[in-house]
Amino acid sequence: MIRHLVALVAAALLVAGTVDAKQRYFPPKTGGDRWSDFPSAPYSRHLAAMDEPSLWTTDMRAETYRILWLRSFDPPMVFRLIILSDGSAILVVKKTNGKGGFESGKIVLNKQMSIDRPETQELLKNLALANFWSLPTLPPRDPSRFVGLDGAHWIVEGKKDRQYHVADRRRDYPDPITDWALRVMKKSGENLEPIY
Repeated sequence: MIRHLVALVAAALLVAGTVDAKQRYFPPKTGGDRWSDFPSAPYSRHLAAMDEPSLWTTDMRAETYRILWLRSFDPPMVFRLIILSDGSAILVVKKTNGKGGFESGKIVLNKQMSIDRPETQELLKNLALANFWSLPTLPPRDPSRFVGLDGAHWIVEGKKDRQYHVADRRRDYPDPITDWALRVMKKSGENLEPIY
């Protein structure tokens, strides 16, 4: 009996360790001096629930961008743009039945679609105009702006030539990276309402 209990506990610890290892979606201290402001654990939980790969830890060769869209009271969604060698792209779209500010839920949408070369190149041009690779992970603090507890987080990640970057924004205030993200999201053809 005791041997079975020890084996059961050991198996549970092994599974728990595997889950934690799989959920390393963001580098330690993401956000620099404000690393404690970057909620990597809940973001990772949503990405794991959608069975998403870690862009940070994987050795993927294709240039890839991912938008994790977490609206407080609406289903979480992921939009992953994989740039192909011919300049076109694949857009992977996933959605769960959870709530972005709360539970992750189960996958209810998982689809892929092609984006032709001209559309893909336009998206990459707009990404460069948004200055993604130079953006701070978190926007500068502005004491004159009220930030509510509810709303939406737009987490945009990129992996290109072994370089990784992430920008976490709220759409409450205009930002070129959330404008770019919305362009990508609209390519999915999914109903995105309400957009916030």
